[in-house]
This record gives sequence, structure tokens and C-alpha cells, in this order.
Amino acid sequence: MALLSKKGIFKYITYGIGEIILVVIGILIAVSINNKNQERAAQKKLRSYLQVYQQDLQQDTLVVGQVLRYVDDRKEFFKLFLSDTVSAKTYQENRQGYGLILSYSPFELQQKGINLLENYVNDNEVEQDTLISSILANHRIFNNLLNETNQRIGDDIDNNMLYLKENQPWIADLLMGKLTNPDMISYFTSDYYRARLAVHSTLVYGNLEPLLKQIQSTNTETLGLLEKRLNKK
Repeated sequence: MALLSKKGIFKYITYGIGEIILVVIGILIAVSINNKNQERAAQKKLRSYLQVYQQDLQQDTLVVGQVLRYVDDRKEFFKLFLSDTVSAKTYQENRQGYGLILSYSPFELQQKGINLLENYVNDNEVEQDTLISSILANHRIFNNLLNETNQRIGDDIDNNMLYLKENQPWIADLLMGKLTNPDMISYFTSDYYRARLAVHSTLVYGNLEPLLKQIQSTNTETLGLLEKRLNKK
């Protein structure tokens, strides 16, 4: 009886251990499935965020191209009015010269897609992803440089406008397109104005234009990499 009892107990323990092992295996399988589901959901979310960023980048590329064309169209006028031969006749024949240091259309990079990607990286344990790391780093650098450059150009324009407002009574004629005032012509052909024009030209063609070209080049490269990533099956 004792021997039978011991055998029964052994079978019971063996059965119990087997049940525990099955439960543990079941839990591990469930956890694995859940992890894979979460990973698939995370990858799907990341893909949608990359698509939003791709659209933002396409929009930025379009706008940067437009600004570069605008800047390039004005380049010859800066060269013309910074030359030693500029005269009243030069301004009469090229009225664009009056507004070269008084106008600019700043723009900002799109932020929706980059914000989604930053939040995704902060909320998830992302393995080293060179594309996302590059996107975040480039955007941070270019966004800061562009904002600083736009600010400097905007400040220069504000300073130029403030000077005219406080020192030149003919500013009303200038703003209304009445450009025959002899004092106005005298100012725009002076070395003082030429110096202001040179400073503004440096801000635009020494800082802004090279930055825009670098942004455009990087955007084109990144769009190509995004296309490959998003087209992967």
C-alpha cells in the first residue's frame, strides 16, 4: 500500500509539474504574440508618421525652391546697385532697387511630421535607426539655422524701415510709389545707403542662400531614402 501510495503521489506531482509547464509555455506564447502584435502596431504607426513627414518634406522642398528662385531673381539687382556706376538713372530704369532692403518673405519648415517622429522616439524603445536619427538631427539643425537667419534678415529690414521712418520725410512718397523726390534719389545713390545694401546682401547671399541650397540638397536625399523605406514590403 505504501509503495502504491508513493507511486500515486509521484504521478500526481509529475502531472502537476506538467500542468505548470504547459501554463508557463502558454503564457510565454501569449506574451510573444502580444509583443509581436505591439511591434507590428508600432511599425504601422511609425510608417504613418514617416508618410506625414514625407509630405511635409515635399512641401518644404517646394517652398525652398520658390524662395531660392526669388532670391536668385534679385541677385543681379543687388550687383547692379552695389556697383560703382549706380546713378539716379539706374534707379529710374530699375525701380526694384528701392525695395531691395525693405522686403522679404520668411518661411518656416513644416513641423507636424517631425513632432510625430520625435514623440514616437520618446515613447518607444527604438533600435538604432539611422534614417530616423538623421531626420531628427537634420531638422533640428536646419530649423534653428533658418529661424536665426530669418530673424537677422527681418531685424535688418525693420532697422532700415525704422531709419527711413525717423529720418527721411519722403518715406511716404516711397511707400506710395512716388519716386521723383530729389532727396530720395540722393539718399539711394549715397555711400550710406550702399553700405546698408551691402550688409543686407551679405545676409541674403552669404547666409540665407547657401543654407537654402543645403536644405534643398538634404531634402532631396532624404526623400529618396524615405521612398525606399516606405516602398519596402
